[in-house]
Parts: sequence; C-alpha cells; structure tokens
Amino acid sequence: MSDKPGILITGASSGIGEASAGLAIARGARVYASVRKPEDGARLVSILGPELVPVIFDVTDDGAVAAGARVVAEMQGGKRLLGVLNNAGGSVPGPLLHMSASELRSQMEVNLIGVHNVTRAFAPLLGCEGANQLTQGQPGRIVMISSVGGKRALPFITAYAASKFALEGYSGGLRRELMP
Repeated sequence: MSDKPGILITGASSGIGEASAGLAIARGARVYASVRKPEDGARLVSILGPELVPVIFDVTDDGAVAAGARVVAEMQGGKRLLGVLNNAGGSVPGPLLHMSASELRSQMEVNLIGVHNVTRAFAPLLGCEGANQLTQGQPGRIVMISSVGGKRALPFITAYAASKFALEGYSGGLRRELMP
C-alpha cells in the first residue's frame, strides 16, 4: 500500500491515458493503469516508474473489470481512490449504412458500456453514495473523456459520435444521481 493518492486510468497504454498517467505520477499520485496486455503494462512501468501499477482488463469484460477493482481495493488497503479517469475508447469509422450491427455494437461496448462497467465496479473505491463505501478519505472523482464527437456528428464517424453522444447523456445523468 502506498501513502500516495491512487487514481485509476483506463486506456493507459497510449495517447491521453499514457500522458495522464505521467502527469498524475509527476504530481504525486500512484496510478493504477488499466491496460489490456501485460506487455503494455511492463512498458509503462519502465517509462513511468514504480508508482504506475498495471491492472490488466478490457473495459468491455464486466468480470475482468470487477476483478481489477478487487485488486485495486486490496492494494489501497481501505483508502479511497482520488479518482477514476474513464479514458479507454476507440473508433469504428466507415459509412454507417455499410456498418454491420456487430461493428456498431462494438463501438458502443467500448465507449459507453465499458465506461459503465468501470464506473460501477470502482464506485465503492470512490465513496460514491449508495455504493459499498470505504471509510477512509474524501470522496473521489469520476472524470469522463468524451469528444467534440459527443456534440456534433460528422460523416463516416457516426458510430463514434453516437457512442460519445450516449456518453454525454450517461455522464450528465450520473452527475445528477451522485449530487445528493
């Protein structure tokens, strides 16, 4: 267990997730980096150091996400997480009328259902109202990485935009539910 505040970052193997992990560590946090492949976790540790703890799961696998939450809870030793950064995402580009239902479903699974899986599994570690709360520490925060695609749909990335519009609605509703 570390005395540093803990943050879970999904999709930490590249891009915004990797940059966010580096920044959080530089600012004194311990980062639990959600990655799908052990080699991605090892690479991040070699770059960012021992305050990065890889947690292997795919956000679309509800059971694996729940197992990851149990691992993080054990490592936190009863302390709440400072936050969860829901960053994992992807895009399935192409003309919408040529996209199969499974391709559209895949887009929604990562960018919406994956966010729900992570948010639900890690809510107790944040001290969210109604969750099985921990007793130590201030309530944590949930940060969603969305996109301008959640405000404006463009041709050939319509499935992505639909998933981000859905994420915007999910985030707004969750915020209101957690306000009390």
